[in-house]
Amino acid sequence: IIYMVIKTKFFKRKPMPDTLLILFMSMLFFLFLAYLPIYFWITEKKLTVLNFVDGRHNLPEKGLKAKIATLAFENYKETYPIFLTLCTLGITMGIPLQHASIIWLLSRFIHAPSYIFNWKWIRTLSWHLSLLCLMTMIFQIIFLNRLTMFTHF
Repeated sequence: IIYMVIKTKFFKRKPMPDTLLILFMSMLFFLFLAYLPIYFWITEKKLTVLNFVDGRHNLPEKGLKAKIATLAFENYKETYPIFLTLCTLGITMGIPLQHASIIWLLSRFIHAPSYIFNWKWIRTLSWHLSLLCLMTMIFQIIFLNRLTMFTHF
């Protein structure tokens, strides 16, 4: 009976995105976070094209949301090089890291708005989850590389 339940449509394995696709999605999210402070600055200060033509010295200071969005982007940049390195290692070594990398990316998707809107508990939990995913990726690379390191000799 258990075998029949496992083989039903509800428990079929869903296709997981490849690590390379997750890497490209993280790059798109990087660009999104890079331009988010500019968007908040333009909408908060109600800037038009004429403000930018007038000269950069006459532009108003960034507002509070724009400064917080800049801090959220800086926070994303703290662990992003580690993520890029681990994903690149996983892709070149043939180690499946897509589960940990998609959870890392989803936790960073949650972390950015929680940073901007000051949801402290959600921000803390998503940050810790992303660090746990990075450590999981490191352990997967170390242990799966040891299994396949000497198979060519």
